[in-house]
Amino acid sequence: MSARILVVDDERQLAYYLRQTLLLELPGTEVDAAHSGEEALSRMAEASYDLIIADLRMPGFSGLELIKGVRYLDETVPIILMTGYGSSGLREKAARLGATSYLDKPFDVGKMIEAVRSLLPKGEGTDG
Repeated sequence: MSARILVVDDERQLAYYLRQTLLLELPGTEVDAAHSGEEALSRMAEASYDLIIADLRMPGFSGLELIKGVRYLDETVPIILMTGYGSSGLREKAARLGATSYLDKPFDVGKMIEAVRSLLPKGEGTDG
């Protein structure tokens, strides 16, 4: 069974780029994209994911509100929160709500892939 990742970002180009990068770097991994917090929760109600990667600032649900919704549906799925508006207070709040990891935008693609690999179930999304 392959790992499933959900990328959530209202910036469609970034979501597309991140999805394509993950598909290329993690062969056999399934990657879906949602462009709002509401759409992400709707997808989670239909399918389970091994990892969520979400933007902080989105219209409607913010990334923090999304974390609350994700935790209601799944208490254990890892969540990487990404933002261009980070602060230590925001990191602490995100961690308290259940974010597993936090990346500042613009992020280094290598660091993103490294974070994703470290959070996926062992043997999934890796070369071996």
